[in-house]
Amino acid sequence: MNEFDDYLAECRALVLEEIRDIIPKDPRYGPVLYELMLDYPLREGKGFRPALCIATCRALGGHLEATLRTAAVLELYHNAFLIHDDFEDGSLMRRGDNTLHRKYGAPIAINVGDAMLALSLSPLLDNMELLGLGKALRILRVVADMARESAEGQALELFWIREGRWDLSDEDYFHLVHKKTCWYTFLAPILIGGIIKGVADDKMKTLEAFAVELGVAFQIVDDVLNLEVGDGAYGKEHLGDLWEGKHTLILMHAMRTANPSDTTRAQEILQKSRADKTDEEVRELHAIVERTQSVDYARNVAYSRASNAREILSNTTDWLQPSVHRAFLEQIVDRVVQRNR
Repeated sequence: MNEFDDYLAECRALVLEEIRDIIPKDPRYGPVLYELMLDYPLREGKGFRPALCIATCRALGGHLEATLRTAAVLELYHNAFLIHDDFEDGSLMRRGDNTLHRKYGAPIAINVGDAMLALSLSPLLDNMELLGLGKALRILRVVADMARESAEGQALELFWIREGRWDLSDEDYFHLVHKKTCWYTFLAPILIGGIIKGVADDKMKTLEAFAVELGVAFQIVDDVLNLEVGDGAYGKEHLGDLWEGKHTLILMHAMRTANPSDTTRAQEILQKSRADKTDEEVRELHAIVERTQSVDYARNVAYSRASNAREILSNTTDWLQPSVHRAFLEQIVDRVVQRNR
């Protein structure tokens, strides 16, 4: 492992311990609810979100104790969203194992996700004592915005899928990603780290710009990995985005640039539900993506957005002093575009 992975692993261990502390130890509901809340968090994962919150706060000069509880809440939210998204998208795999709804059934999975969201409120209210009323309310506002933006983004994508909308531009994709990925993966963790330390508004705007560029790059690379990496290494279903008809930058570019016969054929396949698609049809979609060189196109966009994030961060040296925490923020830009899972 390198310094970056060590930092992630240390944050993940601290956050998992905090999550275990947050989840009630009630024997009446443990086997049917609370123990299931640990299923996704305990699977091997990156833990970017809480690590970003911790790294941002500490790079600004804040303390671990001030941010750890909120960082754990962000991880709870993340895993709750995953449980719901996996069911809504009909996903089969998550982090190398069956999705929760495949393991326990949809009703149980949905209830576990709902309970995780409900359980996240009390620790945020505890911030009033830990951080003071002002900061606690600002953090609650960010989390409320994050939840709303994420739900709106999911609704937008589900609408596009239901209506078979493919007359979409890159800007439409960036708008979707800003809501679905940027907010709860990068914006909320980074902004909360800044709030806890109490940085000025102009610096918060810089952190926000950094988070957005990083979030777009992250999601595009996630789309690329879904098509390029097999199940074992990636942890999700290979070609799952094509099975589900996800509106990725890759597929949107392919639909815009394919020849008329390929576009017509792709639309015929994409109009079908996941259950009605065949392996051969998904391979046809993949072949169209390859003919349009859409993966290369998307990867170049990801590199450009990561470069923007790197430049924004490079202009913060006067208030983000050199430290292992700043180094993590610098390294995550490269890791976002170079990762293989």
